[in-house]
Amino acid sequence: MDHYDIAVIGAGSAGLVAALTANRAGRKVAMVEKNKVGGECTHSGCVPSKTFINCARTFHARKNFPALGLPPVSVGELDFASVMEHVDAVVQGIYAHEQPSVFQSQGIDVFVDSAGARFLSAQEIQVGDRVFQSDYTVICTGSAPQVIPIAGHRMEDILTNESFWRLREQPPEVMFLGGGVIAAELGQSLARLGTQVTIVDLGPRILGVVDDEVAAVAIAALQSEGIRLITSSKVLSCDVRQGGPNTVYVEQNGEKRQFETNARLFAAMGRVPNIAGLDLEKAGIAYDRRGIQTNDYLQTTAPNIYAAGDVTTPFKFTHTASYQANLCIHNILHGNQKQNDLSVLPWAIFMEPEIGHVGLSEAQARNMHGDVRVFKVGTDSVDRFLTESKTTGFMKVVLDESDNILGADAVGAHAGEWIQFVTMAMKHKLPITAFTEMIFAYPSFSEIVQKLFSRYLRSKTA
Repeated sequence: MDHYDIAVIGAGSAGLVAALTANRAGRKVAMVEKNKVGGECTHSGCVPSKTFINCARTFHARKNFPALGLPPVSVGELDFASVMEHVDAVVQGIYAHEQPSVFQSQGIDVFVDSAGARFLSAQEIQVGDRVFQSDYTVICTGSAPQVIPIAGHRMEDILTNESFWRLREQPPEVMFLGGGVIAAELGQSLARLGTQVTIVDLGPRILGVVDDEVAAVAIAALQSEGIRLITSSKVLSCDVRQGGPNTVYVEQNGEKRQFETNARLFAAMGRVPNIAGLDLEKAGIAYDRRGIQTNDYLQTTAPNIYAAGDVTTPFKFTHTASYQANLCIHNILHGNQKQNDLSVLPWAIFMEPEIGHVGLSEAQARNMHGDVRVFKVGTDSVDRFLTESKTTGFMKVVLDESDNILGADAVGAHAGEWIQFVTMAMKHKLPITAFTEMIFAYPSFSEIVQKLFSRYLRSKTA
């Protein structure tokens, strides 16, 4: 029976980082994947979605030509299939560097089997007909789109972020069931390419995770592009009929209603951890519907088994998965030294205008700290935004009474980039004067960070 120092189950963002880090440390490593190496990020998440967003943004930009003094552009009919082929070409270009052979050449044993891995014990893992032993294991199996109740006989007609990329014919209408990040990003992009888009959400507004003021800007942008929003509507079930129309049953303000629609339905109601079939009980691993339970060191209830990424955290981002994977390997190699600290976790939503966030929102900060200081500056006061004619947006910082940064929210062109300055300051506990004493290149988008803190400090002495 083969024996490994560390086994990694799942070859997505977390799995690749875990396997490579362990391998570089001189450990004998096995990596198991049931689908394709690269996982969701490469094949159905970040890479295809950001490529698709760029295509739609570029296509949409032609509408602004007259406002920039440029002649209007006359274009032919959009070839949706060509767009999707371009998206796939980008995915395959990245996947070329993530083939199993790439990792095998570095000494990592790669097992790709549709059956996946299952535990026989805390030290024994079965993959297909093979069984091997491992001193330690890191579970990085990720998550999948949440399934919605469906009646009728056309379940395959429900789109998800996984199946969407197989489309080659542009749907005239799409209804997103769920108003989170996927609906905002792909919904806006589809609308820009000519699809009629509707977003249905459980909450009183879509993008419930973002700051209220940021959400107002984002929602206004989506509605200005013709996207219809239906809120306070809990999706109960769907009846998908061949030839349509489809029926979506919802509970809205305590009453049951139904929507008849010819739109393709897109399930975007969140994600669930991939734990089925792992036989976690045989390894002594505790879990629930939210995923695998871990301690502060990402160690499961089986002391020699750790978990990272979507399968164990509510913060389902590629960068979270990579961070946690490194943490798992460090704690395996050196004992439980480093805790899973996500208190300074940046994230971005890549719609237009872009959204960036780190730390606590204003509402969270007020709930936790009571009296806080909030300061905001608009993008229309920074020259680079003016030169780009992208003046919609702002940056807002939340500080405690000692001017320690508690969090920041940003909305505007490239907001996900300039939020990183605040992330670094929070992580390394830099004083806010570090921004005012630093020289920022002019004209740059990130100058908004310096302007924000400079104006805040001046406001205190006024």
